[in-house]
Amino acid sequence: MAPSIAYPAPSPSPSLSPSHILSKKPQININVVEITENAESILDSTSVQPVDPLDSERARLRAHLGLDSPAPQIQPLFFIEQVPNTTSNTPVKCSLPGCIAGIEPNSLRLALNPGMSGDIWFRSSSDYYHIPCFERLADFTQSCYLDRVVPLTRNTFKLRGLKPSSVSDGSYLLPGGAERLILEWKVTRGMEIDRRDGVYDEAFYQLDPDVNDLLYRAGSSGFWPTGRPAGLDVFEYYTLARTVAVNECSGGDEWNLFEQFLGQDKGDGVWGRHDLSAMLGRWEEAMNVAWQEGKPGQSQDMDRVLSATAVKAIKRLSTVPTPQIGFNCIYS
Repeated sequence: MAPSIAYPAPSPSPSLSPSHILSKKPQININVVEITENAESILDSTSVQPVDPLDSERARLRAHLGLDSPAPQIQPLFFIEQVPNTTSNTPVKCSLPGCIAGIEPNSLRLALNPGMSGDIWFRSSSDYYHIPCFERLADFTQSCYLDRVVPLTRNTFKLRGLKPSSVSDGSYLLPGGAERLILEWKVTRGMEIDRRDGVYDEAFYQLDPDVNDLLYRAGSSGFWPTGRPAGLDVFEYYTLARTVAVNECSGGDEWNLFEQFLGQDKGDGVWGRHDLSAMLGRWEEAMNVAWQEGKPGQSQDMDRVLSATAVKAIKRLSTVPTPQIGFNCIYS
């Protein structure tokens, strides 16, 4: 299901000031016929304020999104996706100026689509970034950037301009755990931004009770399905109820994906600038640990040991739900 994205009204462009401003005019010493400047003027003219080399790239991104000008006909979106395998397995170049590290196959990346270097009228072009690199350009504590984040899944690949044949084997698509984490991160962060900006409306975030149970209680010992919510096909219902359920119950042990990975970077109020990449980094690390054979479920960089229930849940959530295509479709 395509996300509903609202965009703010354009704001005026910031004005730029000259880099050198003399506070006083040069003084002329008639006796020696020499032009000099007083000490205060010299200090003002020689001091250079540090300039962030990425400022021009941030301004370029704002212009591309239409934040300081009329919005483009096709709205650029920020797709979080998995780098597909290729025959050469060559790393993909990161579009952040100055970044020389390639984006490795099977890792997560952000695809700005349409890209700034391509045709804004089509979704055939994309700019690719390491997620931490793009977080240096886009401030996800602002709704005008947050609203454009889209996890690439069985439901959103067409927004990216991809064909069903390109994703039928799971290429580009996210594992179920990453999908659920990004969606919940986006919702919870959006709520915090609305509260901070004084525009929070609880009714906007309310869900149908059956949908709420499916999204937040599926997989737990207390979840009892009451029927498929209206408008949800059979395939998507069972995907949410089983494959990407955020809870895992084994005996008396209950495990929850959101409690394990979401909100650990939150301080006072809204989260930090790099919490999306930090959260996904913890998820990828936990996936690697869970799939290590013959080794205890423990990571040197994680402060916790993965229980048997956690390992079972993470392995289930590391699968990639693919779209139902052709004869494999399950109709509602």
